[in-house]
Amino acid sequence: MKGKLIGLVAGVVVLFWGFPNISRADTYEQKAGRIAADVLVWRPAGIILTIGGGALFVVALPFSAIAGGTKQTAKTLVVTPYNFTFRRPVGTDLRDYVDEYGEPYAY
Repeated sequence: MKGKLIGLVAGVVVLFWGFPNISRADTYEQKAGRIAADVLVWRPAGIILTIGGGALFVVALPFSAIAGGTKQTAKTLVVTPYNFTFRRPVGTDLRDYVDEYGEPYAY
């Protein structure tokens, strides 16, 4: 079981190794590849991050309420992944896109 998990992680790392190279596209073929990577990889990952961030926010809510950082915690864990997944135009270059707060997305 552990060997399969290591193999799966290694395969995913090798598969995603080339994605940063296609995020800036000049030709139609490159744009099609960028859109396919966005739809098949980045959007599902964003959905997982949004759900996971929401769950983590619920766990961290008592601590962030005590510290007074609930708004920033919600923005970081829930709003940013949501905007990345559902509000960003399909195929947008991840390094050039700026969210509605005027901050670039971290990559």
